[in-house]
Amino acid sequence: MRKLFTLIAMLAGTMAAMATDYTDKLVVTIDGTYTPATDNVISVEEQADGTYNLLLKNFILKFSEEDIMPVGTINVTNVKGTKNGVSTLLTTNQNIIIEPGDMPGIFGWIGTELGPVPVNVNADMKDNHLYALITISFMGMNIEVTFGDVYQIGNSGFEYFHTATVYSPDGENSATSDEPNNWHSFMSASGEPALIYLAGYTPHTFKSDVTRPESKGSSSVLLTSSDMGFFGVANGTITTGRMNTGSVMAADISNHTWNDLSQTDVDDNGDPFFAAMHGRPDSMVVWVKFTQGTPNAEFPYATVSAVINDGTYYQDPEDKEYTNVLAKAVNAQIESNDGAWQRLAIPFDYETYKANNAEGKAILVTISTNATPGKGSTDELYVDDMEMVYNSSATAITVKGTSIEGFGTAEDNTYEVLLDGENASVSAADIVVETDGKGARVLIETADVDLIGGGSDVTITVLSEDLKNSNTYVVKTRNSNLSGINNASVNAGGKAEIKAVYNMNGQMVKAPLKGSVYVVKYTNGKTEKVTLK
Repeated sequence: MRKLFTLIAMLAGTMAAMATDYTDKLVVTIDGTYTPATDNVISVEEQADGTYNLLLKNFILKFSEEDIMPVGTINVTNVKGTKNGVSTLLTTNQNIIIEPGDMPGIFGWIGTELGPVPVNVNADMKDNHLYALITISFMGMNIEVTFGDVYQIGNSGFEYFHTATVYSPDGENSATSDEPNNWHSFMSASGEPALIYLAGYTPHTFKSDVTRPESKGSSSVLLTSSDMGFFGVANGTITTGRMNTGSVMAADISNHTWNDLSQTDVDDNGDPFFAAMHGRPDSMVVWVKFTQGTPNAEFPYATVSAVINDGTYYQDPEDKEYTNVLAKAVNAQIESNDGAWQRLAIPFDYETYKANNAEGKAILVTISTNATPGKGSTDELYVDDMEMVYNSSATAITVKGTSIEGFGTAEDNTYEVLLDGENASVSAADIVVETDGKGARVLIETADVDLIGGGSDVTITVLSEDLKNSNTYVVKTRNSNLSGINNASVNAGGKAEIKAVYNMNGQMVKAPLKGSVYVVKYTNGKTEKVTLK
């Protein structure tokens, strides 16, 4: 029987130490330049002390199919884990030694020659999904490894393209066009085969080397429209979902974009006809360059729209009222602006769709040469560097119901709050933080200070939902009964913390009384005689 219990204990220990493997797309950004997405595995193992180990085996920088740089195995241990409901946030900043990889046929793992390498990890485990952001300082390069990204749209810099082909219904004729990876055009539309071919045989989507100012990429996507005479203008359009061609009349609502996560179809590059989105971005930034072949005063605008929805069927333009919408960001008034590049920052509207109680799982982005289907002229719309923006600033902090006056004015983000008597010491539950980020994460750490009258030093970190940006605030709570002494400390050589208070008999006191005289010793070594007012 004793052996049986020993065996059970051993098995339990083994099970507790088992790692969970997550397989997903990994994208590397080197000094702002993206590399192609690759399939990778990150293993996460929870330790008995509540920390975690993250293992990325055989990490290779891949610039192209032929140009690769074997780095090695990234093994990050003792990662702090903070659990919040079904989500676990993993954070660490440390130096690691890169280990050699063990991939057959790959030799010369250069990471092993570097010695200690600074690594920063922010990761989130939720619903059997791992999102990880690993920043590495490597050979003078700033390398950002993003794994399992559900906060941005793949290839949103429009750097990678494939050839999309559309066939006539009899299969005897075909046409091709450039189509950005993870995005879709008429060439891969759903609908009637004859109409798909009619819409796609004239290409409307092209890879372009015209890029926005200061772009670190080398390409953008160019959308063009064509005049179909009686049928109207065929607008140049791309989407993260799928286009549907249901009518020869361009303005017919059966011509639309749509997404549905239950669909298993893929395009010529193997990409699904939807884009996952689990974040709640605050705005969408995109660069555009728009010109109309013939200026049209009645229909002068191009358009960009994004609809975050729950992943069930949704189409744009809508054919009914949809209740699966979480938020929308729309700019349907993009002017030509003399053909100059424009940076558009489009806020997401959550409030209008609050009653839907929708959970965001997909984002349907539609970009078109005209805001009105079938209108415009022979127009050109360049699109570059789209990004979902997640805010990370605190807008107000309340401590035990007391709001910090003048919040946002301190250059070092440090504030002092005076609380009555024993209330000076606080816990994280006593702190309420308001932020400008719809999905911003707030981390609060408190430490009691060993000072007369008590108090706490509170460190508040506001993380953007995508874990890429943060702001830190320090709140010092102190006993308001000692505020008179604190105010008098300017005579002691500058603002300083109270280390000890003595009555006139030389006895240390913990609770000074107003109207009495005391000798105060400060943390900067100064002493002074003070009447507590």
